[in-house]
Amino acid sequence: MKKVMRSPILKGIAFAVCLICVALAALSAGNALQWFYRQYEQRGGNQVYLLESSFDQSHMLNDSFSSAFNTINSELMYEGAHGQFDSDMNITFSGDYYAKLGDRVIKNTDLTIDEVINSPYYVAVTPGNVQTNIMLYYYHYENWVVPEGYLYSTVTEDGDRTEEPLTFQDGDCILMRLTKEQASALQARWEEGHRIFFQTLSRVIPLFFVALIAYIYLLFVTGRRAEDEEVHLVLIDRMFVEFNLAIVLCVVIGAAVAVNLGVEAALYSGVSFDLVLSLLAALLVCAFALVMELLLSLVRNLKNRTFVERSFILRTIRWCWRTVKRICRWIVDRCKDIWHGVGRSKDSLWHKAFQNYKTRKVLIVFGVYSAVLAFCGVMLGVMIDFGWGTPFMLGIGWFAAAAWLLIRRIDGFDCVVDALRRLRGGDLTYKLTDMPEGVFASMADDINSLGDGMQIALQNEVRAERMKSELITNVSHDLKTPLTSILNYSDLLCQEHLTPEEANDYARIIHQKGMRLKNLTSDLFDISKVQSGAERIFCERLDSCTLVRQALGEQDQSIGDGKLTLKVDLPEHEVPIWADGKKMSRVMENLIGNCIKYAMPGTRVFVSVMEQEGNAVIELKNIANYAMDFDASEITERFVRGDAARSTEGSGLGLAIAKSYVEACGGAFAVSVDGDLFKVQITFAIQP
Repeated sequence: MKKVMRSPILKGIAFAVCLICVALAALSAGNALQWFYRQYEQRGGNQVYLLESSFDQSHMLNDSFSSAFNTINSELMYEGAHGQFDSDMNITFSGDYYAKLGDRVIKNTDLTIDEVINSPYYVAVTPGNVQTNIMLYYYHYENWVVPEGYLYSTVTEDGDRTEEPLTFQDGDCILMRLTKEQASALQARWEEGHRIFFQTLSRVIPLFFVALIAYIYLLFVTGRRAEDEEVHLVLIDRMFVEFNLAIVLCVVIGAAVAVNLGVEAALYSGVSFDLVLSLLAALLVCAFALVMELLLSLVRNLKNRTFVERSFILRTIRWCWRTVKRICRWIVDRCKDIWHGVGRSKDSLWHKAFQNYKTRKVLIVFGVYSAVLAFCGVMLGVMIDFGWGTPFMLGIGWFAAAAWLLIRRIDGFDCVVDALRRLRGGDLTYKLTDMPEGVFASMADDINSLGDGMQIALQNEVRAERMKSELITNVSHDLKTPLTSILNYSDLLCQEHLTPEEANDYARIIHQKGMRLKNLTSDLFDISKVQSGAERIFCERLDSCTLVRQALGEQDQSIGDGKLTLKVDLPEHEVPIWADGKKMSRVMENLIGNCIKYAMPGTRVFVSVMEQEGNAVIELKNIANYAMDFDASEITERFVRGDAARSTEGSGLGLAIAKSYVEACGGAFAVSVDGDLFKVQITFAIQP
């Protein structure tokens, strides 16, 4: 398909179709123009058809009455003003008329006002009154409406023309009419013009659209070939864009001038209109072909992204813009360099002079020492008349103070070095005290904080090692116990003297222990995934109340079997949170399962959902059936169980999984212990 659409043959056909359509449209429009111009000449410069919808509203009919009325009115006012009155009336008006002004009467038949106004088309003008069913402008009859403005013209015996005001008399009027028979010739001519215009339009418009479609196709495929996607340019494409557009403008203006001159030559110079029309059609086709190719050249440059390169003006503008940008960027960079240089110099000087405490102290000592020496010199000059002792004693006192200050600083350095040596040796409890005020006191605080931090890190490391050892021990114990049972009961099943009931009991026990191993490994796999970040979390908007109700509904039978009383406090309205529904269901299942396993029989389990400071808080509380002597911060670790004897079926992963899932969903999980009361709180931000 691409090969066909981009073939040179199809491009040539499209180009030829454009030219043929233009030629046919030009010939059709030229023939119509020839007819209209001939009618224009025959009617003394009046148009036949001006896009009216009906003959009654046509310019041809109105212009016929208006021209005839002006001719009659002028003849009445100025006798002999129109030497060709009869010939003018024959050209412009084919109806009946009767006009009287004073003693002057102009007519081609006798008419009365009643006869006129009963005609299909009429004008009846009397002093102060106008009756007409055609369009007659005010300036045509204004001298009849304003009598004092009417001038009567006469010619004296000497040939001079005089004008004097005229007073209208009875019977003065201008009456004009067209009967159906008289208007038929005008109407036939108007209808012929209407038919020729729309017939020409019905030919030109389809030709225009065909040419437009063909040219749009050329715009899409110009410069393209079937074998590649590159834009291929020709020699004409290497012209400057401005030169291309100048040629297009000259061709358009030249074609318009040629058409105008050709039409005038055909109308007024006696040249054959058909010959002129043929020559103009050929000229228009050639001009259109050149303009089309020049515009296609611009399109090819646009496709090839070389339009700017081919435009001298755009290249100049782009060069000026880039030059201005480079100059502005250079100025900005130099200003930044100067600013940064000043800042770096200032910072470097400040750092060297004041940030280093050794240099700062030296500068302070130097400055104070210089000031004291200057002061002593002044005092020596002032007090020389009073003896030499006072300046000398001031100098001794100054040197003693400087010596004491240096000794204090040296002692501070020694204390800092000793403290660092102790920390390196492992004495993390050593603290620096009684340090001089200033930089040494600040350094002492930093070293003491460093020791505290190292001690906390060491404690955390010891705790982590202990937890790791306990984890290995607990995992080993939880795996060993069911595995031992499975092996023992498997050996018993191998004995041949077992009864079917005994074999079924052993098989049931093996199944139970195997399911416990399966659950243990599944829980371990789940918590490993979520804590390593491999678990995929799909959060959505959940109602925390609905979440609790569903979890309690699933565990209702187990709670009843455990002889526990459930106390639920849920708000009536929705408390929305943003979390993973499946993971939160697993969290509630683990927490309620812990209540069933570890709550004291006969006690109550409290489940509630609350709103606190814009957060949704899910809380579960129960009374434990064992002494809770563990640390609440460690109970959520893997394989850590509150039942130190490990006498229940738990794996020690329930709370760890619950905490990991809640935190992965963006919530907070907290466990607190108060005597025998065990409480879990899950906190999420309430969603709007």
